[in-house]
Amino acid sequence: MAILRGMSAVFPLPQGLTLLALRTPTLPPATATNTLIIGEQRLLVVEPASPHSDQQKLLLDELHRRLSNGAEVVAIAITHHHPDHIGAIEVVRQATQAPVIAHRETASRVPFAVDQLLEDGDAVELDNGRTVRAVFCPGHAPGHLAFVDEATAIAHVGDLVAGEGTILIDPDDAGDMADYLDSLEKVRALKLQALVPAHGPVIERPDACLRHYRTHRLLREQRVVRALTRGARDLSSTLEDCYSDTPQYLWPLALRSLRAHLGKLEREGRVRLAGEKIEWLEPLTGPTTVTDGS
Repeated sequence: MAILRGMSAVFPLPQGLTLLALRTPTLPPATATNTLIIGEQRLLVVEPASPHSDQQKLLLDELHRRLSNGAEVVAIAITHHHPDHIGAIEVVRQATQAPVIAHRETASRVPFAVDQLLEDGDAVELDNGRTVRAVFCPGHAPGHLAFVDEATAIAHVGDLVAGEGTILIDPDDAGDMADYLDSLEKVRALKLQALVPAHGPVIERPDACLRHYRTHRLLREQRVVRALTRGARDLSSTLEDCYSDTPQYLWPLALRSLRAHLGKLEREGRVRLAGEKIEWLEPLTGPTTVTDGS
C-alpha cells in the first residue's frame, strides 16, 4: 500500500479501494483527511471531507473518471460530524445525486440533510455481492461509525485512531472515554487486515495499533488515579500532576482529555465531580496495574 503522507493525490489500494488524502483544516500535525472510494462499478464514497475547491476538484475528477466508465455512486458515508470530515459532502452529493448516510447522532449535528440513517451492522451492497458494513464505535463522537469492506477486511475508521497525531476525547463535544475504550476493543475483535484512519497513512497492523491506543489511555487513567490518591482535589492540580510529561502549551487540550478520564471514573463510581472540584470516593490505596489487553 503506497501512501504518501501530507500530499493530495489518488492512491490505488487492492481490490477496488482508492484512497485520496485531501488537505483539510484539522488539528496539527495532521494536514489532510482521507477519503476512501470502495467498489468498482457501484461505489461508496467514505468521508469526502475537504472544504477546499482545489482538493474537491481532485476528488470530483476521480469520481467523474469512474462515472464516465459506467460506475455509479450508491452512497456517501460520514464517519462523524466534525468539520474536518464533512467539507465536501454537499459538493459530492450535487455531483453524483447519491444519498448521504450516517448515524442518527451524526445526522443531528451536521448542517445538512442526511438521507438515510445507519445503525450498527447495517450494510451497503456494492459490486457482485461486495458488502460494506457500518460498525458503531462511539467515544470520539457520539455517532461515530467505521465502514468495513468485507471483501478485503479493510476499514475506514475515521477518528477512532490516527496514522499521525492523536485522538482527542472532548466531553464538551459529547466525547466519552468509556465508550471510546469499548470501541477500540470492539473494532479490535473484528480482526481486520488494515485500518484507513481519517488522518495519516494506512495502518497495516491493526491489532497492535488498537492495543497501543487502549494501553495509552489506561496508563493515563492510572496517572489520574495516582494524582488523586496523592491528594489532588481539583482540575488544575490533577492536570499538573498527571500531564507533567506533556508540554504546557498542550495543556488546554490535555484538560479536555483529563475531564473525559474523570467522566469515566465518575460513571464507575470512583469520583464525584463538582465544577473544578474532585472528590475521591475510594480508599487511598495505590492504583492497579495496567495491562495491554493482549
